[in-house]
Amino acid sequence: MIVRQTRPRIVTTTYDPVPQRLLVISRYVENIRRLARLADRIGHSELGTAMMEVAGCMERMSNDIAVSATGAVILRRAARLVGTVEGLLERQAKLSVLH
Repeated sequence: MIVRQTRPRIVTTTYDPVPQRLLVISRYVENIRRLARLADRIGHSELGTAMMEVAGCMERMSNDIAVSATGAVILRRAARLVGTVEGLLERQAKLSVLH
């Protein structure tokens, strides 16, 4: 019986966050645009316009955001923006339906 000695494999994995960040950015842009349309529907046209501007800026700068070192900070702030505006608008949308 022949016993082979095997060398341990050196596994190198490189994690590239750029594709994941681009996906997150595109989803945030979709959500921000959805919130802008909702804001326009319930009478907050200034907020809707501002949110559309934010969505457009994020879309134009998506590659820069994805590759920059501060991209994660920008995405966290965008997530907070989406959450805050979503909570505000959905609450007001429910109230406007009830009245």
